[in-house]
Amino acid sequence: MKAAGATRAGTFDAYRLARERGVLTGTLDVEASERLEDRTAPGSGTVSWRIEGTTDELGRPAIAIDLEGAVPVTCQRCLSDFPLPVEHRTVAVLARSEKEADELDASSDHEVVIADHPLVAVALVEDELLLTLPYAPMHDSDCGEGSGT
Repeated sequence: MKAAGATRAGTFDAYRLARERGVLTGTLDVEASERLEDRTAPGSGTVSWRIEGTTDELGRPAIAIDLEGAVPVTCQRCLSDFPLPVEHRTVAVLARSEKEADELDASSDHEVVIADHPLVAVALVEDELLLTLPYAPMHDSDCGEGSGT
């Protein structure tokens, strides 16, 4: 996971990553994540992630978080488990304080991340995954025939 902006294991300087257009990549073992435990079904699932330093359309420092993989969830219609495909991209503008975050949040369509200290890559990935997963996952079609939302 070492790249421009990376510091000690698992953390990175988001402003440096944005400035240097650095990239961090990794994979998340969904089954091993305690934070995802209540939202996922038993079983293995892996999500590949990429955090890229960038700017928003106004030139403000930002990071783009990409997720791709499959997460085991339980269909709320038939109660059977299935792998839910995940493919998600979020751009988050960087703020140095709560006050700046509030101002950016009011003036931007993007998420805002307070980056006044080194950020933990896996925590960001887990946050995005939690925001991406449906509250009540269900098969796309008739239950038991396939996967999806």
